[in-house]
Amino acid sequence: MKKIIITICIMLLILIISFLCYLFDDKDFCLDTSICKEGLEINTEYGLIKINKENCLKYNWKWDDKNKYCNMR
Repeated sequence: MKKIIITICIMLLILIISFLCYLFDDKDFCLDTSICKEGLEINTEYGLIKINKENCLKYNWKWDDKNKYCNMR
């Protein structure tokens, strides 16, 4: 009985961790909101671009120095 409870707890923990990883996936957030974290590679109207301060400013997007995000709206 104890092994079954431990197994169920481990399975629930794995499901919760998987859900949280999906919930906070940077690329999905970027594609949904156009606010992209530094280091991501995104296909844009200009082609495949690596998100960094230089490219963000180059294409006249807004760069957030504090959080290292590019607002591509």
